[in-house]
Amino acid sequence: MAGDIVIGGGGSIAVATSELFDDARRLDELRSALSECQRQLVSIDRLVRAPQLATLPLPSSAIAAERAMDDAAAAIASATPVAERLQRALIASANAYGFGEQLAERVSREAAARFGALFGMFLPVIALQLLPLALGIGIGLGIGLGIGTGAGLALLSAGQRASLLRELPGWLRRNSSVLSDPGFVQFVRLTVMSADDFGGGLLRLPPELVHAIGDEGLGLVGLATSSSVVVGLARTGGALVESPVTVTRFGDTVRSSRASSFSDRAARVPTGAAQVRIDRYSQPGEADRFEVYIGGTRDFSPTSGPEPWDMTSNLNSMAGQDSGSYRAVTQAMAVAGVTASTPVIFTGYSQGGLVAAGLAASGEFDTRGLYTLGAPAAQVAVPAGIPWVAIEHTDDVVPALGGSWASADPVLVRRELFDGRPVSTDVMFPAHQLAGYRETASLVDRSREQRLVDALSRFDSFASGTTRVDSTLYLASRGQAMQSDAATADPARRAAE
Repeated sequence: MAGDIVIGGGGSIAVATSELFDDARRLDELRSALSECQRQLVSIDRLVRAPQLATLPLPSSAIAAERAMDDAAAAIASATPVAERLQRALIASANAYGFGEQLAERVSREAAARFGALFGMFLPVIALQLLPLALGIGIGLGIGLGIGTGAGLALLSAGQRASLLRELPGWLRRNSSVLSDPGFVQFVRLTVMSADDFGGGLLRLPPELVHAIGDEGLGLVGLATSSSVVVGLARTGGALVESPVTVTRFGDTVRSSRASSFSDRAARVPTGAAQVRIDRYSQPGEADRFEVYIGGTRDFSPTSGPEPWDMTSNLNSMAGQDSGSYRAVTQAMAVAGVTASTPVIFTGYSQGGLVAAGLAASGEFDTRGLYTLGAPAAQVAVPAGIPWVAIEHTDDVVPALGGSWASADPVLVRRELFDGRPVSTDVMFPAHQLAGYRETASLVDRSREQRLVDALSRFDSFASGTTRVDSTLYLASRGQAMQSDAATADPARRAAE
């Protein structure tokens, strides 16, 4: 497995690899062990030197043992502060790196924001020369990626749009190396964060005013505002239009076991036709508890079809507006028996992670934990009291579409999936594939970094005392209710799940 995980957030400025935190923990354990050895040696030495033993004839071996104990005590006394200093130095380096990373991120965001405002202000002057090229690039890179997709496609005819959608998957696969470069991913993140500044410049607002009310200031405008504009523009062309959704159980409810790790939870995220899995935890004398697992985007078309996990839901969710996938999950939860007072943990991948974060942030549920993988959810203001573990690949462009982490502070686990390995061209966005995130989740399970240990402990305590787990899949669709149970109507779908 390429690349060690890097851990940050969770109320600490320390950012470092799991290996560094593990070394710091082992040094702390060594210091404690040395201190205990020294305590025991001192205790034994006091017994040997007791007044009643002073007059006894002692063999040379006893004298040698006494000297050896003195030498050991001296060595331990010398080693203990060394171990403590090394442990403190490692933590200090993690704190220094975290502080430097935060500073560099802030400087980059501010620079991107200033550039975005200036570019917006001078765009009318250079529009005739650059707009066609910028639009073409925006469409090519934007489809399936977020901001810019709906607005760009809305300007195309139906035939042009269909042609672009046919050609785009192959183009994305051929250029996966560029799209999966961590530098490009960071560029996308900064571009997303400066979209509101670009809009302010386009409106000829003073840059200082735009900066003051934007993400880095009062937060009155930001990613959600920019996404709302995109959604509004796209709807004028018939794209990104929301519609009613219906939800049905997908097959029979089956007996399962409680989730016991981060990789276990990642493995339960649905990947077939059904988009939601809900596990009911039953406990004697207690109300039922639930874990909700939400899958990723199924349809990348900007026009609404039967699939609610589409670009329409993606963009509306990022805009903070009503989305089909969000409504589908709440309907599935209602069918399962989840109420406002029911304890629940949310796990979501990609768009499912964005929906999961929105559910946790809504305040409408008794959320006890949140776990997201590759989700563009950095701007979702999840309450600090909810334990949140977020996994991102630094070569995955999808999480970058959620902007920078400014609205929440989860335990953030990052990893470059293709560090030192060739990037696959078999799929679009190879670093975003759920298989890769499941691989990273197994590395998280092996880490003994304290923030991850504490988070998993809170997740595990959620199901303490569970005697039965019932698992049910749910299938959502836009439009009219389906006439029969989905698994009965299409057994192949159930098998694919």
